[in-house]
Amino acid sequence: MYESMATIALTITILTIVLTYLINRKNPFRVFSTLKNQKQLYFHLALLAIILFLNKLELQLESTFTNPADFSGLFFSYEYTILPVIQSTFRYHLLTEITTFFYIIMFVTLIAISLVTYLLNGEWKLLYTFLYAIGLNYIIAIPFYLFFPINEAWVNHPDITFLIPAVYPGFESQYRNISGLNNCFPSLHNSISLTVLLISTRSSSFLFRSVFYISVPIIMFSTIYLGIHWLTDMAAGILLAMFATWTASQITEKIILREKRKKVPLINSYESPLE
Repeated sequence: MYESMATIALTITILTIVLTYLINRKNPFRVFSTLKNQKQLYFHLALLAIILFLNKLELQLESTFTNPADFSGLFFSYEYTILPVIQSTFRYHLLTEITTFFYIIMFVTLIAISLVTYLLNGEWKLLYTFLYAIGLNYIIAIPFYLFFPINEAWVNHPDITFLIPAVYPGFESQYRNISGLNNCFPSLHNSISLTVLLISTRSSSFLFRSVFYISVPIIMFSTIYLGIHWLTDMAAGILLAMFATWTASQITEKIILREKRKKVPLINSYESPLE
């Protein structure tokens, strides 16, 4: 599973297909036919891709800094006693394997099954709220990563161990390219996980919601247990998720109202307009 980024991507793809089918009892590949003639959706997906690309550019830009700032000491000053206690209290190899799986595999899988499920079921309101919320998470976080860099907890704390390499030895040489060492505040793993959970609660599918109710708390716990994030990162991520979800909902509602007044559907769909 963790042999390379390719095997990780394959695992996420297979898991997404299986979970999507089990949740919806529909062929996941029907999503491609649903995408036909969705010009507005293509536009929104392209915007989200651009935002994700900006996050990648941030990592490249940051690598050119000769004397990068480090504000990690601020968090260390009041969290240095509790973080080692949390890790040492729960530390167990099986738990490390489980949390690593949820941190790396399930995190992306939740995003993927959200997108596919909302498309398959024609839940356009949830789909657009999801897209706006994910975009807002990144737009708000990127400036912090540039101008308020915080190193991962294990880098600054001598009593905290980075546990992922025990399960995924190639993490630093492979995954690190898409995960900056000092891009901790706010925690996007916490904010995006909670964002997709908050949006999923509006779905009519109990099984769909259950997947998020189970997975997201484990992902959020893993960010601390694995030695990556500070508690302050988590708190900021929670606030970011709440703000991004609320703001995305407001944007979607206003667009719906505007389109209804025009009597023109936001989505060119044979199934359902966004309502």
